[in-house]
Amino acid sequence: WRRNAACCRQVKFMKSKPGAAMVEMADGYAVDRAITHLNNNFMFGQKLNVCVSKQQAIMPGQSYGLEDGSCSYKDFSGSRNNRFSTPEQAAKNRIQHPSNVLHFFNAPLEVTEENFYEICDELGVKRPSSVKVFSGKSERSSSGLLEWESKSDALETLGFLNHYQMKNPNGPYPYTLKLCFSTAQHAS
Repeated sequence: WRRNAACCRQVKFMKSKPGAAMVEMADGYAVDRAITHLNNNFMFGQKLNVCVSKQQAIMPGQSYGLEDGSCSYKDFSGSRNNRFSTPEQAAKNRIQHPSNVLHFFNAPLEVTEENFYEICDELGVKRPSSVKVFSGKSERSSSGLLEWESKSDALETLGFLNHYQMKNPNGPYPYTLKLCFSTAQHAS
């Protein structure tokens, strides 16, 4: 199942190289896919330079506080949000190149275009130019498409909005919004 894995295990921001981070993936194939799909894309006005590290693994070592107050090191190997941690989960995923259209799923049934606008405003990212909510796909949650003017806008929003906790109007547990790139050309 490793051929389907893209599991991100650990992330460590480099104190000695501001703006750089090391990301440990499940295997070499996942590293190759990350390089193929993400290298030379733009996020926040910066060109992503994704390459193989000289180090074989991340050593947690000493972490420090980043500008936003978050920790410089995070272990994702046990995260329940990881969609590649088992062969069954990995088989459900389709790896797509970054695009300006994101597929969303696991949103509240009553989700609206306005909900996405409010969340984007709250997080300080650009609003989608188009939102399409699929009707009748599930009785428990909703899914659909979100489109931005550019691929970099979609990449930036994915970084902030993936795994966002959306309020559940019918219960105590929130919906964990999931995002991935779509093959659709447009959301409308």
